[in-house]
Amino acid sequence: MSKIGILGGTFDPPHIGHISLAQQAKSELKLSEVLVIPAYRSPFKADKASPYKDRFEMTRLAFEGMEGFAVSDIEKKLGGTSYTINTLRALKEIYPQKTEFYFIIGGDQLFTIEKWYRYEAILKECHVTAVTRGGISYTDMQEYANELGRIRVLNLDIPDVSSHEIRAMAAAGEDISALVPPAAAVYIGTEGLYRG
Repeated sequence: MSKIGILGGTFDPPHIGHISLAQQAKSELKLSEVLVIPAYRSPFKADKASPYKDRFEMTRLAFEGMEGFAVSDIEKKLGGTSYTINTLRALKEIYPQKTEFYFIIGGDQLFTIEKWYRYEAILKECHVTAVTRGGISYTDMQEYANELGRIRVLNLDIPDVSSHEIRAMAAAGEDISALVPPAAAVYIGTEGLYRG
């Protein structure tokens, strides 16, 4: 049986926290592959995100050459607002029946999952795994996950990095090279992203 991880997000920009989360979750969950899926149009950040083509390209560059990771444009192909349940069902059409999907989310997303479109169906159709992030208590996450049921919490050591902070740094002309994979940092500079 194939085990495929799904790491979705805005990736505006992708950063070392995303890379670390993807690598550690792949190892911990013993996944054969992780699909990294930039949201085409996030239901939560639709008006604030950079253009999809830039976010997709930065993400592709960030994960380029990493074995076991693939950046997917499935949400662009689906069009419209990116709802996880629709993406998951589209992936089930593509992958063999014996594939198990592991949807990987950050701890911050765990506490908002009840606001997601058809979140109960997501919990039934895949393994949801929440990863500790940014000062969010593992104990609080575990308690909340237990209340909802069907969610596993991983206590991993993920760098506490924020895309919002990186955008602000880039806008101020500060060096972001320690926070963003090199090829993505070059793309940001070359394309003049986040410069007000």
